[in-house]
Amino acid sequence: MKIQYSLEMSKPQSHFLEVTMRVEDFSDDTLVLTMPAWTPGSYEIMDFARFVRNLHATADGVELEAQKKDKSTWKVATKGNRSIRISYEVFAHELDVHTSHLDSHHAFINGTGVFFYIDGYKDQSAELVIKPPSGWGISTGLEKLGENRFRAVNYDILVDSPIEIGNHRVLNFQVDGKEHEIVLCGSGNEDAEKLKADVKKIVEGYAKLFGHLPYKKYVFIYHLVNSEEERTGGLEHLNSTAINVDRFTFSPFEKYKSFLSVTSHEFFHLWNVKRIRPVELGPFNYREENYTTMLWMAEGFTNFYGYLMLYRVGLIDQKEYLKHICESMRTHDLFPGSFRTSASESSFETWVKLYKPTPNNYNNYVSYYLKGELLGFMLNARIIEATNGSKSLDDFYRHLMDKFNKDGKGYTEKDVLTALKEISGKDFSEFFETYVRKPTPVDFEAEMKRIGLVLKKGYKKIDDREPESKPSIGLIIRNSGGKYVVDGVIEGSPAEISGIAPKDELVAVEGFRFNERFVKEITENARKLKMDNLMDFEKRGSVKVHFFRDGELHETSCALRPAFPEYYEASEDANASPSALTVREKFFSR
Repeated sequence: MKIQYSLEMSKPQSHFLEVTMRVEDFSDDTLVLTMPAWTPGSYEIMDFARFVRNLHATADGVELEAQKKDKSTWKVATKGNRSIRISYEVFAHELDVHTSHLDSHHAFINGTGVFFYIDGYKDQSAELVIKPPSGWGISTGLEKLGENRFRAVNYDILVDSPIEIGNHRVLNFQVDGKEHEIVLCGSGNEDAEKLKADVKKIVEGYAKLFGHLPYKKYVFIYHLVNSEEERTGGLEHLNSTAINVDRFTFSPFEKYKSFLSVTSHEFFHLWNVKRIRPVELGPFNYREENYTTMLWMAEGFTNFYGYLMLYRVGLIDQKEYLKHICESMRTHDLFPGSFRTSASESSFETWVKLYKPTPNNYNNYVSYYLKGELLGFMLNARIIEATNGSKSLDDFYRHLMDKFNKDGKGYTEKDVLTALKEISGKDFSEFFETYVRKPTPVDFEAEMKRIGLVLKKGYKKIDDREPESKPSIGLIIRNSGGKYVVDGVIEGSPAEISGIAPKDELVAVEGFRFNERFVKEITENARKLKMDNLMDFEKRGSVKVHFFRDGELHETSCALRPAFPEYYEASEDANASPSALTVREKFFSR
């Protein structure tokens, strides 16, 4: 059987992609077409079939019956015909790494939302012919056959290869003889040459860690967007990545770090997920949720390496790395959900909680990205400690590559425990029972002491004086068009006790209009979220708060209590043990 897809965009301003499938030598009586409901790497049901219209099936110019059977599936009665043509249109107007986008300037193709697969034939190779508007170029990790012609060995590879089509800029570099292409769509305050040099350092760092680069060519697709309008973030692929970043993220360095860390994160996915993965994540069931309890490792450990690699290749120093990991620890401790949801549960429930958050997520859920990053930090230190500095989490990943990449089989939690013991000589079953399967509080002071550091917690200075505490009522606040709206209420806080609820619009505190003076950053990474900041009323036992709920004005009185610490900070332990010094030296070796 032969399958060929043709992709056209004759009216890009309409946002409709025109797709034609040509199927040759098909022998079944019924051809079943399915559009995926989700895209690997993003554990959220998207129901891409909702973007499809005008589906027609023909044979020798004669219309065949194509009947929709469920939200994602069409059945075509072939009537004995062996050559079938399917045509349809896809509305593409969402510039996100999980979706597709077409306008008069460019097209971005995420294959799971554009290309049907034929049930029973996902392993069939396919060709793709792209017919772009005049003057538009094409960048993709797909194997190139000729001018605008590409090949995928199966459907998984076809949809795992994002495509950028347009007048984008292209930067090229080589590492270990492998080609790397940087695609820049849009513009901002970037320094293209510095960007290329820094991305190259990241690639070189991972090449050193694993000893090789598992591809012929790698493509970085960057969309420079207005973060207030478009979602930012990245999505991993087998030999490429698509990343949306704020167009002005490249300066100052405090913002540039986010660009570097997401690039490092997505590139590490080349190994962690794309080549060594939880057993449940492949072969993919594109119709429905694919549940796993191992995303804390698949994504969380990727977070851990994403930032640590920036230190290893010299893009940040040790102080900057420690600042980041301390902020991750503080964020973990800040929300009650960290102590109610385990890493395993967080992974399993991603389909209904991470991408579909409710105001109560702060109290009942914690991201496996965050929890997993901290578990990676803890395991790395323990492996180094158990082996007296001869092994680390690096050796664990190289070991997994040797065991699980060759035959493509995924790993289980039992496999992970076995691999940890094989490289460290230590049984980590108790660690998993305590910190992976249960939401056990973590003694981060002890974790830092393990690597010869002291963890300090406190509040930011006011007039060169660090206060012993700051007052708070426990609100998480979002500035929504100039209105201060309650996004969440910390469980057990004075705000909850006094009856303030999510979606309430804060109007005044103690008779003063509620404004920026009364909020502060919740974490360094949460740009749109704030917490209440009531230092002006620190000498009072309570404050009067006015708020709108459903258009009606309400008043309540809230007791003041000490706010959660505003910083966690690590410094060298002057009394560190020889073991801790060994761990610290290995942990921060380059």
